[in-house]
Amino acid sequence: MNYNKTPLNIALTIALVGMSNASHAAENDNKNKAALEVIEVTAQKRVQNLQELPTAVSVFNSESLREKGITDVEDLSIYTPNMQISETPGGSTGATIAIRGSVTINPAVTWEPTTGVYIDGVFVSKNIGGLFDVAAIERVEVLRGPQGTLYGKNTIGGALSIMTRKPSGELGGEVRVGAGNYGMKDLYISADSAQINDKLSFNITANKKTRDGFYDNLSANSDVKKFKELDSTSLRFGALYEHSEDLNFYYTYDNSDKDLTPSMGQSSIHGVTPDDTKTRKESTALDGAQFDRSESSGHALTVTWQASDTLTVKSISAFREINYEDGNDYDGFDLLGFHTIRRVDHEQTSQEVQFIGNLEQLNYVGGLFYFNEESQADNPYILGFGTVNNYYGVESESVAAYANLDYKLSDKMTIAGGIRWTSEEKTFYIEHPDDFSFAYFFPLPYTTANDTWTNTSAMASLTYELADNINTYVKVSQGWKAGGFNGEAATAEIAVKPYDEEKVLAYEWGLKSRWLDQRLQANVAVFYNDITDMQMSEFLGAYSDIQNAGAAKVKGLELELIAVLTEELTVNFSYGMLDSKYDEFITYDVYTGVANDVTHSAEFPYNPDNKWSLGLNYLTELSFGTLSASADYSYVDDHFVFHNQPAAEFTRVESYNVLNARISLREIAGSQFSVSLWGKNITDEEYRINGIPMGDATGAFIGGINYYGDPATYGLEVSYQF
Repeated sequence: MNYNKTPLNIALTIALVGMSNASHAAENDNKNKAALEVIEVTAQKRVQNLQELPTAVSVFNSESLREKGITDVEDLSIYTPNMQISETPGGSTGATIAIRGSVTINPAVTWEPTTGVYIDGVFVSKNIGGLFDVAAIERVEVLRGPQGTLYGKNTIGGALSIMTRKPSGELGGEVRVGAGNYGMKDLYISADSAQINDKLSFNITANKKTRDGFYDNLSANSDVKKFKELDSTSLRFGALYEHSEDLNFYYTYDNSDKDLTPSMGQSSIHGVTPDDTKTRKESTALDGAQFDRSESSGHALTVTWQASDTLTVKSISAFREINYEDGNDYDGFDLLGFHTIRRVDHEQTSQEVQFIGNLEQLNYVGGLFYFNEESQADNPYILGFGTVNNYYGVESESVAAYANLDYKLSDKMTIAGGIRWTSEEKTFYIEHPDDFSFAYFFPLPYTTANDTWTNTSAMASLTYELADNINTYVKVSQGWKAGGFNGEAATAEIAVKPYDEEKVLAYEWGLKSRWLDQRLQANVAVFYNDITDMQMSEFLGAYSDIQNAGAAKVKGLELELIAVLTEELTVNFSYGMLDSKYDEFITYDVYTGVANDVTHSAEFPYNPDNKWSLGLNYLTELSFGTLSASADYSYVDDHFVFHNQPAAEFTRVESYNVLNARISLREIAGSQFSVSLWGKNITDEEYRINGIPMGDATGAFIGGINYYGDPATYGLEVSYQF
């Protein structure tokens, strides 16, 4: 295993420096009173101290989101151990999210994500359009490990929970304008109303961002002249009606509208082009690049009733929809080889009721969950000999009941347990009406299939307080993901045969600790996941196949450190290590059914062995304002984006480093004006993020069309609060 740059040594150095500085400060007449703030989370549906929570959680509040320049969920990947987030190949609005070795790499709407994304408690079911902008984010919590006994949807890898800011009830707001290189422009407006009749208050936030493309398209046969142009508008409205001290209604509406151009695909052919995974071109010619557009919107109503001093009942009703379309070039050249268009319409309705209570030493959460979604895709392939039309879709209905409780056995020991029952039914259709049998694209008449999966999962944990501010825990949990049908099947026989449900049995030990008068926080998690029937997508050149890896093991380590070195300077460090292997993985040829044992040759997608980040934050008061400065340096190890060879090798991602920084001057000369200068990927690191393998006329893979991280970007931002 490659321990490049010895991240554990860096972590130990940070800890020792923090202890040294803190001890020195204490000896110097106790002059420095700086300490870490208490971090409160709602990961278990009630407000808790992060350090007392028996699970691995990374938390980003509104201040840290701004200081680190986090503008969408993709940016969170840098700072979270054992979490990888990237755009889906070819676009900028689909999200591929991997946590602790679990990932869904194919964005087809018939497949389930392994990580649950929630906005104000509402589950967002598809990664198509998943990189939408959310205005007015208050806090983001990233939970690692199986989730189900506390959340609406059962997920294998973890949960990403986004909380938006509620109306304050006081008249005020903020205006922010920004500009940067590549013609970037950013306008942000947020306003809160005063409380009306001591009951009703509103807030509204809008954000408009535009940017020229990063790279040139040299093709005269495409209307796209620049790759990765940005035109994004996001809106959020919130209304809070406090009927009484015991009853309130909270309505939210959010909308994210993105009109982009596709990402630049860079072709690499084995034995023809240089075997160089790092160098990013400044231009290429792709005649099939057309558009990359998505609109995501949602309505949610949360009713909270304080039924008694010991019971709170919460209802979350929501409707969301996504309209997505992209047109892209996957042959990598200025010719008609393999182009696609994908149009997706998705609607989802969910209803969740939670019962949250406390009875002296006992805390509990119970929930009932209903979820329905309908997704339809029109996904034609435009090839040299004609257009292969491809239609598919799925309707899914899920019902679940869950319960979670913890009991304080003593002042130092707490035991917790949870259970969840789920039933999920899927009805699927697919159709390929065209006959291009000479090129192995056979007609597939309108075909439907239906199946139901049920599951009962459990969780148990034990937490013990070793000393003041030092807690340790052990946890065993089960995760589950329903089976389904292949939305990109080549034949009816394959289409109607469901793939199996995926299960995980996860073991975790953790330590949550604070030292030196709250100056040093050190959180550690060690985990071991035993996975059965892991759902793996294999790209076959046009269609994809999904098969189950019989058994797999993923083990790892996560470390998060925060140290207050001086009253002005704070340092943070995160490190994630993964060690993954298949115990049994046998694939079957989609046409012949011939078995192929790939147990020892298959790779784990989006599983870097090592990943770490180091950040410095400086804050000081000046005579004319408050100065803050931050810098974050991150490292990601080599990894693959496909499991099967040679697709994995042709799209391999080599290790890379990214440096981001920001400096701000707030409340200038006593006013409410602030100004900030920021930069991302300051060193202009050239690195791949993913790719798609390319085939020849026979269908054999000969290379890949790969996609790269953004170049160096920088800008200036001015804001005014009123």
